Amino acid sequence: MQTVNWNANISAVSGIISTMQNMLHSQATVLDLETLYSRAAFFNPNHCAIELKDQSINTIITERQQQLDTVLHEISDLETIMDGIQNLRQQLVEKKNKIIESVNLHKRLRLVLWRVPTEILSHIFIFCLPEDKYLSPASRLSPILLTRICRRWREVAAGTPSLWCRLRLAVEHNDWQKRAFCYDAWLKRTLGHPLSLSLRCYDNWTPLARSLLQPYIHQVSSLDIDFQRVERPESVFKDFSALQELIIPNHNTFKLLSSFAPFWAHLTKVEISIDTQCAFLHLLRLCPNLSSLTNHMGFFKQKSLKPFTHAKLQSLHLYGNPWISRDPLLGMFRALSLPNLRVLDVWNTSMWPHEEFTTFLARSACPLESLVFGGIVTTTVEERAEYVALVPFLKVVVRNPSRTINPII
Repeated sequence: MQTVNWNANISAVSGIISTMQNMLHSQATVLDLETLYSRAAFFNPNHCAIELKDQSINTIITERQQQLDTVLHEISDLETIMDGIQNLRQQLVEKKNKIIESVNLHKRLRLVLWRVPTEILSHIFIFCLPEDKYLSPASRLSPILLTRICRRWREVAAGTPSLWCRLRLAVEHNDWQKRAFCYDAWLKRTLGHPLSLSLRCYDNWTPLARSLLQPYIHQVSSLDIDFQRVERPESVFKDFSALQELIIPNHNTFKLLSSFAPFWAHLTKVEISIDTQCAFLHLLRLCPNLSSLTNHMGFFKQKSLKPFTHAKLQSLHLYGNPWISRDPLLGMFRALSLPNLRVLDVWNTSMWPHEEFTTFLARSACPLESLVFGGIVTTTVEERAEYVALVPFLKVVVRNPSRTINPII
């Protein structure tokens, strides 16, 4: 808005200058008001009324009246311009005062910011971070942007590890040296604090990942990873001793890593996509300390499953795809026992194995507190009432836009 007003003022000034130049140009021609009558009257006042040939007094008067009208119009234009200049001057004075006020305000703000203790400034910087779960090294976004304001901000930002503990890395051979230098500079500022990393790998990235991550691998507590192939995964993942949270968006990555058991032992939270019930139970066996599991499942093979009990799982979120399988959970609750389960979310599984789930609740004797059915899941009020009868403090919620009757028991 300020730019528009400034451009409007520039346009007004240009118009005024142009008008005044035209008026000055018109005044450059000397106005000749002498006539034969005026000269005759000057030399002989007694003969001023003598009528001369080819020029009547009436014609002269008419011409002079036109000239007078022109001058009066120019005077009016000039007065308008002078009023415009006065108004423009007033606007420019007001603008000058606002600019001075802004300058003084920011000078005071700069003094205040310089006096803010480092601990408070660091805390303010944390609230400047984007809301994304993982951050990219972008010069126009925090935390990189904070290092470009002034020397003190750079020092404070570089010395605040929590600003640098979330990073998205794209590992590929194209221009890798430049990006690896940038990633390494970022990771050094974590100063040993826990790291949350997102790795997107588009080629055989074993040597690239080892060279970059090795100094920081014991800091990684959360890892979101997606790759298509990797040589000797144990050589890359054997040192993730602090890893607690793992996100794997496709089942191919799980297949590549599932053979390396030590990688899974300490995990407490997993979000994954698995395509078979056998693989799902295998994941639970790999993660004895797991407390939260989210699975975007595409189960389409139901085999005879061996019974399995997971003692620590407290939260289970299952997201199905009815276009792939209408009954992905059939048979799984018959084999599974979860004695510590407190939260269960089930979405888009279409057919719901009520009898198996009832048996599962009785067998597990779990302290289930929340049971959510979302999207396309077919249950009845009577079935949900039966679950509450088995687990007295259970809250059952149906989150389905097409179903508005009895959503909560």
